[in-house]
Amino acid sequence: MRDGADGSIEAFDLLSNEVRLDILRALGEAEAAGEEMPVSFTELQRRVGVEDNGRFNYHLSELTGRLVAKLEGGYELKPPGSNIYQAIVSGAYTDDEGTDPVPVEGEHCPHCGADAAAWYEDSRFHLGCSVCDNLVIRYAIPPASFDRERPESLLRAGGTYIFRDQLSMRQGICPYCSGTVVRELMEEGGELEEFNERVYSSVAKFVCERCGWSMHSGVPFAMNIEPAVISFFHRHGIAIFERYPWSIYQYAEDEVVSRDPLRVEVRCRIDEDVLRLVIDDDVTVVESEELTAELPAE
Repeated sequence: MRDGADGSIEAFDLLSNEVRLDILRALGEAEAAGEEMPVSFTELQRRVGVEDNGRFNYHLSELTGRLVAKLEGGYELKPPGSNIYQAIVSGAYTDDEGTDPVPVEGEHCPHCGADAAAWYEDSRFHLGCSVCDNLVIRYAIPPASFDRERPESLLRAGGTYIFRDQLSMRQGICPYCSGTVVRELMEEGGELEEFNERVYSSVAKFVCERCGWSMHSGVPFAMNIEPAVISFFHRHGIAIFERYPWSIYQYAEDEVVSRDPLRVEVRCRIDEDVLRLVIDDDVTVVESEELTAELPAE
């Protein structure tokens, strides 16, 4: 077994006790509330609710150094401890309740004509058709990222997480384990057979070499955060980051223009203006130009 794995096992073993989790939660809640840090031993013990000094000190000392920092005057979370607290409050490990479908304004299923819908199931945000089970997007987001009392917040949460992770993956860094991301352009839908809401001529795939986290989508979707695309839409009064990331599909189309080497052309059309991009097999834009849209022959 690798040394790194050994260290991880020891770290997770520290969390096998309820008192230790309560210590992390108490420190995290104090910091989140903007309280003065660090928290004294006496105050931390009071908040955790363990009266036995020896028992409390033992569990606190087990966390100190790796997850908790001991400072003059008390204790506070170290960054790894903060990460664990954030995972706890995100509900990722305790709450997996799904939601009913939420209508998505302006989107319709091309197969049955029903309104598109978004829903939460199996710890994932879904976008598709609630009538014929047609699927466009499936992406993991934590349950605390949206408010079940406000169903529309699910759409914002799904779009925000996708934008955030797209940006990180495009920059070559996994947003979850910080591993190196490899990028690949694939023709004819690649591994997206179940996502049949649109006909993809090609797929952009991003995969972390360390943890295996992946994002794959039609190439226009992957161009959401391309500077030329953001600028083009901005000049036409459309703020990309204020829209849902899947909304680009109504403006864009893609076509394989070369197979050796593999090249895909994406055209974004707004009124009579066109942004033309050519993407290589590393999902990198190698050509970019703005054109006047071809008008249909009379």
